[in-house]
Amino acid sequence: MNKLKIYSLTFLFSVLIVPQQSRAVASAPPFSTQVKEVAQWFAGFFDNAQQVANNPTVPLITMSNCSVKLTDGNPSANTQNIYLEQNSTAFERISFYSFSEGNSGVNLSVRSFLNSDTLRGLCNQLEEQRIINTSNIATISCNLELQWEPNRYIGTNAPNGCPTSTGGKVVSNVTFFENGVNSLDQIFNANGNLIVNTPIEFRRINPIPEPSSILGILALGLVGTVTAVSGKVKHKST
Repeated sequence: MNKLKIYSLTFLFSVLIVPQQSRAVASAPPFSTQVKEVAQWFAGFFDNAQQVANNPTVPLITMSNCSVKLTDGNPSANTQNIYLEQNSTAFERISFYSFSEGNSGVNLSVRSFLNSDTLRGLCNQLEEQRIINTSNIATISCNLELQWEPNRYIGTNAPNGCPTSTGGKVVSNVTFFENGVNSLDQIFNANGNLIVNTPIEFRRINPIPEPSSILGILALGLVGTVTAVSGKVKHKST
C-alpha cells in the first residue's frame, strides 16, 4: 500500500513538472516583416572601437548606412535599399545593399557603383534628397540569403562565395542584430590560398538616423570588409 502511494505521488509529480519543461518556440515573422526589420537594424552609424580596445591589431573601422530611393520611380514594397559608406585609415568603400524577400529567407544583394565620387556624403542629406540613379549601380552583384533566428539574422555564401577581379573569391559570413553587425569576409587568391580572415564586430554608436539629422561617417562595409587592408585584393562586386 505504501509503495502504491509512492508510485502515485511520483506519477503525479512528473505530470506536474512536464508542462514547466515545455517552452514556447518563437515563430519566424513573415518575410515582408523580416526585410523591413533587418534593413532597419542595418541603418545607422557603427564602429568596432570596442573590438579594437580588446585587440589593437584589428583596424578601427566606422560604418555609416542610410536608406535611399532609386530614380526608376517604381519602388518595390518588398525591397529595402541601403547606401553604405566605409572607411578606415587604409581604405574607403561605397556600396549599394538591397534587401528583398527570398524563397526561404531574406535576399541580400551587394553591388558597387560605377561612379561613387558623385555619391560620397549622401547620408548627410535629408531622406527625400537621398536618391540614386539606377544606371550608376553595377549589374553584377554578390548575394547571400539571411535566415531569421530570434533576435538576429544569419547569412553566408559559403563555400562558393563571390568572385573577385583578381581571379579569387570572397566568402562572407554575417550576423545582423539590433545593435550591431558581426562580419567575417574570407578572401582567397586565384590559387585558393586564404589571404584575409579578419572578423569585424560593428556596434551601434548612435540611434538609427532620422531623416532630418544624418551625419555622414565613412565606413568599412560588410561583405568585403577587409578588402583594402591587404592592399592586394580588389572586389568586383563587394
